[in-house]
Amino acid sequence: MGSHGENGFATLAVEVPCCGVGTSLDVLDYDWPCGFARFEIAIWNPERDWFGEEELAAIGDALGHPVRQIRAHI
Repeated sequence: MGSHGENGFATLAVEVPCCGVGTSLDVLDYDWPCGFARFEIAIWNPERDWFGEEELAAIGDALGHPVRQIRAHI
């Protein structure tokens, strides 16, 4: 994705992996919720619904940082 500067993205210019076209992160059409992260925990085919607020709080407590749940249909 875009180049990362010390205080965030240095540029929003990217080459999208789907077709190799150059574009900008601020003009992409995002499905919410979405996010950019430096770390992820991926669970494939979870066979369950979303984590509840208490579960997310427990995961955040264990990691020492609040977490956000983002589901992807790939």
